[in-house]
Amino acid sequence: MLLTYLFCLLAGGVLIALSLEGDNGADADGAGGNLSLLFSTPFWSFGFCGFGLCGLLLSLLSRNGTAVPKVVLALAMGLAMGLAAARLLRLLGQRDADSLVRSNDLIGVEGIVTLGIEAESRGFVELKIRGSLIRRPAVSSGGPLPQGTRIVVVSSEGHTLRVDRM
Repeated sequence: MLLTYLFCLLAGGVLIALSLEGDNGADADGAGGNLSLLFSTPFWSFGFCGFGLCGLLLSLLSRNGTAVPKVVLALAMGLAMGLAAARLLRLLGQRDADSLVRSNDLIGVEGIVTLGIEAESRGFVELKIRGSLIRRPAVSSGGPLPQGTRIVVVSSEGHTLRVDRM
């Protein structure tokens, strides 16, 4: 039985490694109903790996007793890991990754003046949003703002931001 566990662990590991290597996001594995999870690649990959790992650890750590409870526990663990991985990957596949920063997203964001803003002219501000550092031209709502002043974006007019002192 030890060889079966080892084989399943290695087979699951190889399937997971191959799926990571050749993932282009084009497949819709597990995109159907709940029953389709049982026929998805992530279910079988993680199921084999979980079954093999649990069975191998149970066999190596507890030498006494019969093999039947170990197999049942290993099967349950493989089934649970396979279902959990397939559902999690389906959930992650349905989410939209959107790192695009729109002008309306900048309203209310704090930043710093990098090029002083005079009364009737534009300057530049730097803002950190969604992990990106953005430099935009800005005008002041309440008078001149020297370089290094902490600001907050009040509104956006095209690419130019209207800012206020914090």
